[in-house]
Amino acid sequence: MKKLYLFVVIAMFGNIVLAQDINDVKNLAVLGQNEKAKEAVDKFLLVEKNAKKAEGWFYKGYIYNQLSKDATKKPEEASDLKQIAFDALKKYREMDSNADLLKDQNNAPLFDIYVGYSSDLGVTAYTNKNVAAAFEGFKKGLEVHDYIVANNLTGANGFKFSALDTTLTLYAGITSGELKNTDVSASYYKKLTDANVGDPQYIDAYQVLADYYKTKKDHVAFADILAKGRKFYPTNEEYWMALEIEEAIDGVGKPEVFKKYEDLMSRHPANYTLPYNYSVELYHYIYSDKAKAGAVAEYKAKLVEVANKAIVIKSTVDINFLLANFLYNNSIDVSEEARKLKGPKPDDLKKKKELEAKATATMNESIPYAEAVETLFATLTKPKTSEKINYKQSLVILKNIYEVKKDAAKMAAYDKKIKEAE
Repeated sequence: MKKLYLFVVIAMFGNIVLAQDINDVKNLAVLGQNEKAKEAVDKFLLVEKNAKKAEGWFYKGYIYNQLSKDATKKPEEASDLKQIAFDALKKYREMDSNADLLKDQNNAPLFDIYVGYSSDLGVTAYTNKNVAAAFEGFKKGLEVHDYIVANNLTGANGFKFSALDTTLTLYAGITSGELKNTDVSASYYKKLTDANVGDPQYIDAYQVLADYYKTKKDHVAFADILAKGRKFYPTNEEYWMALEIEEAIDGVGKPEVFKKYEDLMSRHPANYTLPYNYSVELYHYIYSDKAKAGAVAEYKAKLVEVANKAIVIKSTVDINFLLANFLYNNSIDVSEEARKLKGPKPDDLKKKKELEAKATATMNESIPYAEAVETLFATLTKPKTSEKINYKQSLVILKNIYEVKKDAAKMAAYDKKIKEAE
């Protein structure tokens, strides 16, 4: 029994000696026996005097990073091992200002940890649809990148990181956004927009931030990011304009919202979307229960004015139909007013005649706009559903007009076109 006890004591003593010998740690690391090397370096650093030596922390960083590459390790475990490795190498550099062991390897262990986080963990996890793990990989990769940049470290052949890792920052913004961490996502995207990156692949940064600031009702930040978005991505104007309209009219009722459109149009006189949307808003308001009877005539005149501004900027099926439809319906409304005047008084008869003339004139005004729809529709290779509907309704308007005019030939021609459009 005493012999067995003595053997255990000797074995324990042997382990302590191994732990105190850095050469054994080195040998195990060189041989790639990473699990044994990890055990050895941990034991080595448990000894107080060894923990005060920088060399041990370098080998801990190197060994833990190598171990993190083991394909049997789960992503979370691999990430934890890389974090320990990173912390150990930072401690090594704190303890040894020269950091010769890292310099001799061109700081390869640190750059390797960066690659491991960003590619081996981040990209791989995202490919495997593990968004949470991917975000952690990208976030940690950026931390390593920023440490390398802050300490002005170079890799092989004098390689240096750029101050901002735009690709990894974009990936961190995308993945945190997919995880619904909107504030975190915005913080990454803001780094890109603050750096004024303008390549096509970074447009999401500006779009997401614009929507983010709009939602937050941060008007100053919204205006700033919108200006940048327009500067770097001018072909995306339709999107920027839609956001600006949403921000401007948010919570504003009618008719107050019309003043917002007037202001926007004064700032963007060449934009088609503004007068088109304004015309639609006016149309719906005119035929709503909220419209005040005394002001309807004013808004009807404004609709014709605004819609024609839109047509001057860009003549489309939609805006021409809106105006043709409005004028045609308005002619019916005026005819109805005339029909209600049945009194024999001269004033009533005079007013009725004036209204009938106005109804005819308004109906005739709608013709060129309905015809424009017909012409424009013929040029469309892939018309939208709304354009198909508007085209057919324009034909109906023209048929009805020529029925009133008792032009049988034109009425029959448009009736045929209506059937062909079905």
